[in-house]
Amino acid sequence: MKSGNFWTWKASVLAIGFCLASLPAQAQSVEELRQQIETLNKRLDQLEMQKSDGQTTGDLAPAAGAAGDKTVTSGNERVKLSVSGQVNRGVLFVDNGPTEEFFHVDNDNSSTRVRFIGEGKFNDDVTVGTQIEVQFESNSTADIRIDQDSPAGPNSFTERKLEFFVDSETLGRLWVGQGDTASNSTSEVDLSGTDVVAYSGIADMAGGIAFATSGNVLGPRINQAFNNFDGLSRDDRIRYDTPSLAGFTASASAVDGGSWDAALRFAGDFGGIKTVAAVAYANANSRQGFDQVNGSVSVLLPMGLNLTGAAGTRDISARSGDDPMTYYVKLGYRFQPFDFGETALGIDYGKTDDLAAMGDEFMTYGAFAVQRFDQIGTEFYLAVRNHELDRSGTDFDDVFAVLSGARIKF
Repeated sequence: MKSGNFWTWKASVLAIGFCLASLPAQAQSVEELRQQIETLNKRLDQLEMQKSDGQTTGDLAPAAGAAGDKTVTSGNERVKLSVSGQVNRGVLFVDNGPTEEFFHVDNDNSSTRVRFIGEGKFNDDVTVGTQIEVQFESNSTADIRIDQDSPAGPNSFTERKLEFFVDSETLGRLWVGQGDTASNSTSEVDLSGTDVVAYSGIADMAGGIAFATSGNVLGPRINQAFNNFDGLSRDDRIRYDTPSLAGFTASASAVDGGSWDAALRFAGDFGGIKTVAAVAYANANSRQGFDQVNGSVSVLLPMGLNLTGAAGTRDISARSGDDPMTYYVKLGYRFQPFDFGETALGIDYGKTDDLAAMGDEFMTYGAFAVQRFDQIGTEFYLAVRNHELDRSGTDFDDVFAVLSGARIKF
């Protein structure tokens, strides 16, 4: 804003305010009008100070505290900046037979995190954007140990997504950097409304807890005996997604180190029946010595009943014999008995064979509830889960776990 125009505009506001204050009070009192003029004056003074400091004022923003006021701005006026994130904390009780313990945890089903997304329009068809997403987990449910004497985890920010993308409605989207590979989340499609505390990745609830014998001899941890074979997770990669065609989207990515994957996803609505599905192939022989096939599907009926399933198998190049395999099923119900938000209930069952050792049979079953409070962006949850591991020649006690907490999004 030019200095001459700024002071002309300021004088006009004051003149209009003076005239309004001289009129008989109708909808507002003279005193209220004077207070509004004073607020405008203060805001104009702030803008002039910003200008004198070399900052760009651009269009005049609403006065502080006004409706719609945003405190987050981009360093580039042509790029839209969005900041969001969540805190997800809870209390976990675990009993592995010989030992019982309470933990104050970060729920790794959906970790505490923050993200920054910048987007700029190149033209009517193409958007270029960036994404930075990091998590900070103190005592992650995936890392805790039954015998720990201090919080588990690095106690620092760890990367999730550090990437840029080019998005075209006609040509699809190209991603470059640290982020989701094409196959990531293909075992985890879920319309149950309970995935904040229970989904096919059941090891996120108490994955670091080890099975034990009655003599307290520790065996494999839950996340060593179970895996939902969900693709190649997040990594440094280049990825391409096609535009959606009749609900289908195809993806492929080339990952640092020579791994690669491909996936096909579907989302549709058939007479009010919502359906999402995904299937993927991942080849990680160059880095991790395996390739795998996996997929999942979830269906939500209009009355709230829902059914979710996932399955996968992994071919480990260094192993002869049976390949590890897994499957998972969940039955859920979503309804709204309260005005403040939806309630979601569910039960599930999962099984993984031959993962930690040949002949191992891992089984799990659980029940859970999630209550949403839409006005405050919060979900409260409670989950109860039992884990069993059958191994020839060893008698492991079950691992019983209860997790309760809340996820608050911003």
